[in-house]
Amino acid sequence: MEASLVFPGFLMFTLVCIFFCIVIFQIGTANFAAQKAASELAYIWNNSHKDLETGDFGKANYTGLPAGDGLYWRITDSGVLKIFGLNGFPGSSSHEGDKKDKVATEYNGAIKIDLGDIQYESILINSEVRVKAKSSLYVPGFISKLVGSEVVGTSSRTVTDTPELIRTFNFSKYLWSEFGFDKKVSRAIESIKGFFGK
Repeated sequence: MEASLVFPGFLMFTLVCIFFCIVIFQIGTANFAAQKAASELAYIWNNSHKDLETGDFGKANYTGLPAGDGLYWRITDSGVLKIFGLNGFPGSSSHEGDKKDKVATEYNGAIKIDLGDIQYESILINSEVRVKAKSSLYVPGFISKLVGSEVVGTSSRTVTDTPELIRTFNFSKYLWSEFGFDKKVSRAIESIKGFFGK
């Protein structure tokens, strides 16, 4: 008699714990997929021909060569021209969609990343990609009413582009020396030192 009263409650508690573990596992899996996809996308961002996992690309696909991305792809793909209300130069092609499409094609199974779930944002000195991964939950209806029918994992990564960083630094250095900012700064430092008597 006591077992017939306790056992159903114990069974329900066990099932709820199992389904809870499934939901937690799916959330972790979606987050892992989003982090991996964001890392891969940030890594291949400086060349749309790179392999998503290894980063390999052929010699013919070097930046600036006809089969590559073109020498000035950063002007259109980084969104710099949007500051001036322009989307790009006439005849210029953007490779942003190609890079996003690689990720959307790779993650198109149980865990899904749609093209609309991949965002790229560039603010001159900082660029980052944001990825949202979705995973369907295969749980009974009463559980899906509580937690929903899918879980979402999000991640963002900073896009590092070493050649662009070097060019920007060299251009800044050139402007600094050309317009004499270094002399003005050194005079200001000397003035501050003189004020404090050092």
